[in-house]
Amino acid sequence: MGAGLKDMAVPAPIPVPAPIPVQEGFTYYVRADANYGWAKAREYSETGLLYGEDSAAGPFPSTSPRISFTNDVGNVFGGTVGIGAYMTPRIRGDITLDWRHDQPNKFNGAYAYAYPPIPGDSIRGTVLDSLKLSSAVVLANGYFEPLPRGMFTPYVGAGIGFVYNQITRLYQNTETLVDGTGATVSTRGPRAGAGKENSVGLAAALMAGVSFSLDQRWALDIGYRALYMDGSSATITTTSFVSVPTQHSVATLGESWEHQVRVGLRFNIW
Repeated sequence: MGAGLKDMAVPAPIPVPAPIPVQEGFTYYVRADANYGWAKAREYSETGLLYGEDSAAGPFPSTSPRISFTNDVGNVFGGTVGIGAYMTPRIRGDITLDWRHDQPNKFNGAYAYAYPPIPGDSIRGTVLDSLKLSSAVVLANGYFEPLPRGMFTPYVGAGIGFVYNQITRLYQNTETLVDGTGATVSTRGPRAGAGKENSVGLAAALMAGVSFSLDQRWALDIGYRALYMDGSSATITTTSFVSVPTQHSVATLGESWEHQVRVGLRFNIW
């Protein structure tokens, strides 16, 4: 009879070596993105201009309920370049520079009032205040990646910095005298003005997205960004319809949150 099972030799277990963390192969990267953004119309305010200078009730400012404004804001394309670093396996950061294509902000106004010298006649006025906004944004950004970096890496992030705004303003105001039947009697104007001003303000951003590794060096980045930008203003000088003195006008575009869809590439450099 052979030896029993209890007498058979059992090989000793082979210990499994503990995993050793492998340091990431790259520390720094450069990036380039294309952005498409849209936003609600910025708050518009104007001081200095007077309308209805020959009305019985006297002149009124652009803030008066006697004049109504509608606005039209355009969407905007932009681009981003930046340089960043992988700080920990879950955290990275970069510094970016954004250029934003000219964004039109058009404010159309209308008003009417009785013309005292001729009973039954009235003045109808139209206003176009166009403020074309060009911006460059510098941000310092930080990102948190909840999953290990790999083929598919989601992230969230935030950034803070400043925006350089340039506003090109074109203003035009025309008034038409109409009779009781609505027929045009005469037209005066336009009184017009143009100006350009620059300013620097606060900028900030909130981001979320996902990156896809194409190989060791290249990653495709697709994401959303909410970009905050401070407001800006532009000053012009126009002549008056009735009196000789000129009028000085300051138009202000308020702060805004712009929603952006972004697609870009990251390239690991070292």
